[in-house]
Amino acid sequence: MAILYPEALQLIQAEAEKHRDAFVGDGGHVPLNHARNRIALETVTSPISTPKFDTSAMDGYALNSSATQNATVDCPVTFEVKGMIAAGDEPLLIAADKQSRSPICVEIMTGAPFPTSVSGYELDCCVRNEDVTVTVDEASNRRYIQVFKPAKARQNRRFAGSDFKKSDVLVDVGEVVHPGHILSMASVGITEIAVMRKPRVAVVSTGSELLPPGLDQPHKHRISDANGPYVTATLESWGASVVFLGIVHDHAESLEQSLSSILGKKEYDVIITSGAVSAGRCDLIPTVIRRLNARVVFHKVAMRPGHPVLFAQIPDPSSNDQNPGRETAFFGLPGNPVASAACLRFLVLPYLKYLQMQRPDDPSHAYLLPADDSENSTTKQPPVVSTFRGDMDVFRPALVRGSSGHVQVKLIQDHSPGKIKPFLHSNCWIHIHRGVSELKAGDIVDIYPSH
Repeated sequence: MAILYPEALQLIQAEAEKHRDAFVGDGGHVPLNHARNRIALETVTSPISTPKFDTSAMDGYALNSSATQNATVDCPVTFEVKGMIAAGDEPLLIAADKQSRSPICVEIMTGAPFPTSVSGYELDCCVRNEDVTVTVDEASNRRYIQVFKPAKARQNRRFAGSDFKKSDVLVDVGEVVHPGHILSMASVGITEIAVMRKPRVAVVSTGSELLPPGLDQPHKHRISDANGPYVTATLESWGASVVFLGIVHDHAESLEQSLSSILGKKEYDVIITSGAVSAGRCDLIPTVIRRLNARVVFHKVAMRPGHPVLFAQIPDPSSNDQNPGRETAFFGLPGNPVASAACLRFLVLPYLKYLQMQRPDDPSHAYLLPADDSENSTTKQPPVVSTFRGDMDVFRPALVRGSSGHVQVKLIQDHSPGKIKPFLHSNCWIHIHRGVSELKAGDIVDIYPSH
């Protein structure tokens, strides 16, 4: 008896949360340049306030703004340049020069600390290079600038602590680290971060009809393995550490031996197989995992494609009633490639998200476009794009388009779970919820990116 898709998600969440503590407790520190897309194991706060000191936002001249209040193009105010300070220099100590006929200023570079006043004569702003004229007195070799308009106090001045304050949260526990986090942490001197380890996943393709990669086809009735490379690549794009362990033929003993070997290594959080989960003579996965004392969480979900999918927890071979030991999550995906892809996206990914203290992604929304053959319809009623049985959740490949400020999506009509070409030309999934029996052009639908 198939369970409903929302029920399957609830069971997946419960199982992931049951095994989460052991997974989360096995993290470690990584350098910031290796932290992208990793999940923070703890909250990271700033150890300092930044900037540490007042700095200049421009290349120019630090001066006293009140001295410029009468400056005009016809009557500029002249300042004597008393030094230069660049980013990384110690702040200059500045005092009013009683011998100078002009107020004083300091040439200052972007990021340099503002000069420190020791006589109450504060250089409180920066005037840009572009807004002054520089002159040199050849007799004394003294440099001067002319300012042609009033400056505002604090202009082009970045104040200490105006960016991050000490103890500001930079990354929350459970957040996926993105480049903005890395930039922020690096700016306050943090060089590494504690992250969860990547989920370790073993992938196996099943089927006596499958050809190992790289071998010439011995006869026309064998086919290339599509699921193994696709599942492996997709899981890696989601941040998992994945090992593809090859193809196993449709023999119960071979399957049992392969799975036992994988379990015996005690290296993996999840094992994923494709094929052999339905009800045919060669669909041996349900029988084999029961031989391994698996606890079947569900087998068959009211979803299309992917109806025969199986989810179980398999104990370590050394486990017994007195010593239950650890369990390894097992997903048996269907053999049809698009069905396998749908189960991977909408069942396996939620498990990995919950295991890592994440929530599954919320859908985006788009307006459904009419089918190709109904775009020029003259009827006043929106044309029906597709019909459904309504008794299950349906996942269909589709193509998102942007037009007139609205996100629009076209449902791919050729949707056999065994045909791959339509999947190639899609860029998202449409989730048609149970209870929906038809979709019309203009309906708003839930969409998820497919790659």
